[in-house]
Amino acid sequence: MLNKKCLEYAEWWIFKPDSPLAKYILKNQFVLNLYFRPDELTSLLEDIASKDNKYDRGNYKIITLDDELKLCFNTDTIYVPDLYHLCIPHVYPVNDAQTFILKNNLIKNDIFIQPPLDIVYSDPSSQFWIPQEFVNPYVCENKQSVFTWKELNSKFLQFISSPEDSSVRRENSMFYINDDSIFAKKFNFQQFHKNQIPDILKKTVRFLGKSNTILTLCPDLKFSHIRPHDPVVYWIEEIIMQYNHLTPYVPANIYL
Repeated sequence: MLNKKCLEYAEWWIFKPDSPLAKYILKNQFVLNLYFRPDELTSLLEDIASKDNKYDRGNYKIITLDDELKLCFNTDTIYVPDLYHLCIPHVYPVNDAQTFILKNNLIKNDIFIQPPLDIVYSDPSSQFWIPQEFVNPYVCENKQSVFTWKELNSKFLQFISSPEDSSVRRENSMFYINDDSIFAKKFNFQQFHKNQIPDILKKTVRFLGKSNTILTLCPDLKFSHIRPHDPVVYWIEEIIMQYNHLTPYVPANIYL
């Protein structure tokens, strides 16, 4: 998807100062930014033709031009696939530095990644907070309440399996919640299977953050030109995590 966007936004134009096409667009107050992509200009011209009913009847690849556009393109009619090449005499290509900025801004606004939540849970550097009543003092010394995902599952199972605890009753792999326990007040169910512990914890804990990046977490994912702590790595992390509902919301601007 990223490669597709890079190709889609790779070329940018700006009108030549003396372009009659630029003057035509300005005179008629058509909307086009200072810097624009070729397909933005060609789409605008196609929209104008459609609005003015200039397409040849029965052949929507041919446009009959009005007098002003005839002067711009030095022809009476145009074949729509030729629009790109007909526009080239009216524009300058945008330099590489400005193209880089324009392209990256559009990609950042357009790209959407549905993050696999398993990345958060399988990452050994991920930290989760859990209310202390769910991992009581029999299990957690020093009132610890922040754990890795693996530790959480282990501590919670240890807690509900502890002979000192009366919150649940265990029979093989099934757990039955006692009516007077903390679980009875918090959970809207009375029994659960051992394999459902991760599902219970996902509804109970809060994700605090992680130190691994996609590159350090996946050793097989290697790019010879990218180092683990290059800015692009954190940019990718930001894109992945901003659509992850487990991540706490942080406003773009902070006020007191």
